Amino acid sequence: MNIFKGFFDSSSKNGHLSAETFAPQATSVVESLPENTPPIDLFIDREPPQGEQEETVSQSKSKISAFLERDFHSIGVKDGFEYHSFETLETGKKKIRAEFQLIIDQMIQEKLEKRLQLKMMVVNVEKISDETRRNLEFTIDELNSSIELLKKQKELSTENEGWVMNAIHSYHQGFVQGLNDFIESENLLNSIKNL
Repeated sequence: MNIFKGFFDSSSKNGHLSAETFAPQATSVVESLPENTPPIDLFIDREPPQGEQEETVSQSKSKISAFLERDFHSIGVKDGFEYHSFETLETGKKKIRAEFQLIIDQMIQEKLEKRLQLKMMVVNVEKISDETRRNLEFTIDELNSSIELLKKQKELSTENEGWVMNAIHSYHQGFVQGLNDFIESENLLNSIKNL
């Protein structure tokens, strides 16, 4: 007990114990690292992994969706106000139709490539697993029907029908509105000049 009594007595001569008396001498972790240590970010990948298959599915859906969700009405208003000619209206519709058909062609090509890959897998697994082969064949059938649907939509688009119909109709309505806005602005200017 005398040992502890002497310890406390010597450190408490001022009447209080300080935290500094008992605190160990600590150095910063950063200060203790050698200078040539690479940064910690070099070893940490902060981005979560993403599946490639999910990206390709969402990309193929988004191509046609992104096209159809565009504001063709506003594009038509702008064109009608600036150019106000029948040729511009028809050219605008042709451009919409051509872009739609290009997207359809790209989607068909992607599905044809996928179908070819699946057919090659069928050959590879044919003798291994009947269930896997049947599943692959069902997927190929779905791809075939999807390809046929896309071909039908491309065919309908030549007559401004099918999926592209709303885009072309919105453009046409916008063009008419833009043309009317132009005519009204011209009449207003002429009536001001005649005062």
